[in-house]
Amino acid sequence: MPARHPSAPLIHSRRATHPGLILAYAAALVCCGIALVSPSHPTLSTPTWQPRVSRVPAGVVPARHNLKAPRAGRWIARQSTMDKFKDMVTRVPSSFTMMVPDIVLKGADRVQGFYSEINDVEGALKKIPDLSHMKSNGVNALQFIKKDLDFVGKRISSLFDQDHPILRAVTEYFFRAGGKRIRPVMVLIMARAILAHTEAEKAALNKESTVSTSFDTHTIPTQVQLAQITELIHTASLFHDDIIDVSDTRRGQKTVNSAYGNRVAVLSGDFLLARSAILLAELEDPRVISGMATSIEHLCGGELLQIKSTKNDLATFAYYIEKTFYKTGSLMAYACQSAAQLAGADDEIIEAAYQYGGYLGIAFQIVDDLLDFQQSESTTGKPVGVDMQNGHATAPVLYAMEEFPELRELILRRFKNEGDAEKGLAMVQESTGIEKTQRLVEYYQKKALEAASKFQNSDAREALVNLAELVVARKS
Repeated sequence: MPARHPSAPLIHSRRATHPGLILAYAAALVCCGIALVSPSHPTLSTPTWQPRVSRVPAGVVPARHNLKAPRAGRWIARQSTMDKFKDMVTRVPSSFTMMVPDIVLKGADRVQGFYSEINDVEGALKKIPDLSHMKSNGVNALQFIKKDLDFVGKRISSLFDQDHPILRAVTEYFFRAGGKRIRPVMVLIMARAILAHTEAEKAALNKESTVSTSFDTHTIPTQVQLAQITELIHTASLFHDDIIDVSDTRRGQKTVNSAYGNRVAVLSGDFLLARSAILLAELEDPRVISGMATSIEHLCGGELLQIKSTKNDLATFAYYIEKTFYKTGSLMAYACQSAAQLAGADDEIIEAAYQYGGYLGIAFQIVDDLLDFQQSESTTGKPVGVDMQNGHATAPVLYAMEEFPELRELILRRFKNEGDAEKGLAMVQESTGIEKTQRLVEYYQKKALEAASKFQNSDAREALVNLAELVVARKS
């Protein structure tokens, strides 16, 4: 048998893509989630890839030396896990940092392009070609795919039947608070835009004069299922993020971990990931499975990057955008890429779909960071200045640092001292950080539109333009 070329895929056929491969990945996430909240495990479990470093974290006693240990081999924390959780997240012990190797994520080489120009945003904006032809022309993105979106919502609700009463109660509680559902909306519109583009290309070859953009001809079942998968992954990440951030409220109501406890929140998130893995395997497309699995890896890697970051990282835009892409942009980028792959698009269009999702995903998160300083808790569902309270320096803070150098010291110590967050908020409000951040959002929005301009004109492409407008204009 000839040797496999290094660039050749490990999975060569659709039939070789067994659901067990994906479920094994989901099982690993479940195990990690259980370790996160189990009272008999430390908050941050010790990695196994550093044999030369002691596997016993500070403040933890091996179970084999504890006569009261419930099970051999477990680590027993000397102090209540969750009582110290927030402190451990914001100030990770150096012993843990030493045990975490440098994170090299799949697809990391594609990320640099998203922040290569941000040192000169004004100059970068001038390089973007004229996009005056990219108009929504009255197309409403949300109405454009309403039928598909309603179907996705019903399919998600049907996942939680009588066999899982607790999970049903948790998910109904979470989805009752509403949400922007930007990810499934983006996937569904992208699916139609790609199919409209493909149809227009064929029409041009056949010298036909019209292109249909009706619902029936521009939606295929696998793409609708992809939208469902994307929302499940995102929702699972929110469950876990709220535990990591020790958040009490989201969308104006208690978080799942606050309402039901950390164990239920973690296991509910794990369940959603497992269900998304099953649905992903059913698509039987190795490229899509690999891409969406990479986005989950990026979600986890983004959190680890945030925990492991050094002082030199915290005050740089490159770190901020890289982390933003991993935690927000990646899922949108790979979901859009997958929609194009399922439609049978060529490589150029697949890359354009990826770029649209990535750039608009970053813009979406920067707007979220901006609203942290502009809107009240009643509007956003989150306390004002919560990012700084959690130790994070976002774009408005980094821009404010250019005018108030003393802000750098607060950033490097993650606003941990009493009054740091309040001082930081005052400096941001006195600076031009808000205005400069708005220009940064404009840059990412226009880069997304530049990517979408590669698609043939259609109602679906106009809906992509409208979606970009909605992302920038949103107030919550």
